[in-house]
Amino acid sequence: MQPSRRAFLLGRRPVQTPWARFIQRLTLLCQGAVRDLGEAGADGPRGWLAPAREGDLAHARALCAEYGVALALDGAEGTAVGPCLRVDPANLSGLARLAGDTPRWRAQPGVPLAVLAQAGLRQFDGLPGAMTLAEWLAAPAAWPAGRCAQSGVLAADVVLADGVEETLGPFGESDERPLRSATLQRLVPALFQLSTGPDAAACAVGGAWAGRYRLDALRPQAPATVNLAHLLLGHGGTLAWVQEVLLTAVPAAGEAAGGDAPPLDDAAREAGRRLDARIKALFDPDGRFPLLAFAQ
Repeated sequence: MQPSRRAFLLGRRPVQTPWARFIQRLTLLCQGAVRDLGEAGADGPRGWLAPAREGDLAHARALCAEYGVALALDGAEGTAVGPCLRVDPANLSGLARLAGDTPRWRAQPGVPLAVLAQAGLRQFDGLPGAMTLAEWLAAPAAWPAGRCAQSGVLAADVVLADGVEETLGPFGESDERPLRSATLQRLVPALFQLSTGPDAAACAVGGAWAGRYRLDALRPQAPATVNLAHLLLGHGGTLAWVQEVLLTAVPAAGEAAGGDAPPLDDAAREAGRRLDARIKALFDPDGRFPLLAFAQ
């Protein structure tokens, strides 16, 4: 007799798997749509969430930490072996222009690039209109070494791997915003130390940046200054969850690029991989987010 039939006849409920309990609790707590994509795949259980509000993401992150499930940005390239919940931020699509002489916009992660371009953010002209801001931020960032300011990203509100909410933005003597959390107070000095090492120097040879994670954000070319938000450019959804981004208009990528950089050599690529692995370990020591899929 099958176990499920025996349990039915004896009045006992079948024992739920941890994944089934995770999906059940996620469905109860979140207002957005939840899909169970099954737990029999070769890489492990998979689920999908489209948050209807920011609170859904908070519930999802807490449950993922409790059940050992990786929290992944849907559409990004990060890979996870084991349970994984992919989150589609399309419903989180608020966009507001701020008052002031300098045009600035606050954008949620699900805003399509077409909407940003129509609002006057020229850097998104010609890019795939259906791509979300979160996907763009996660995609490989091709700006030359030290020139991440060409992205137009001014600041980013994020949820770090341990659940701490922080604002990443300008950092230095002229910036009055403190590092609020112990997590960032630990993380930032370690990143600056990495940025002065030999692998970081090797990544910047020739004008291009050989790493995927933009540690060169800590060594910008003048007149730009250090901006911690630029660490997330090209992060593949593997370092933090982005809640909101502060943007300003800059020239489109083709206008700002300033010429093609020479191809990277093998030594630079290897230095980039080593550096990326160390950055990932600093941001996400417990593997709350997926791993970066290296395709360099």
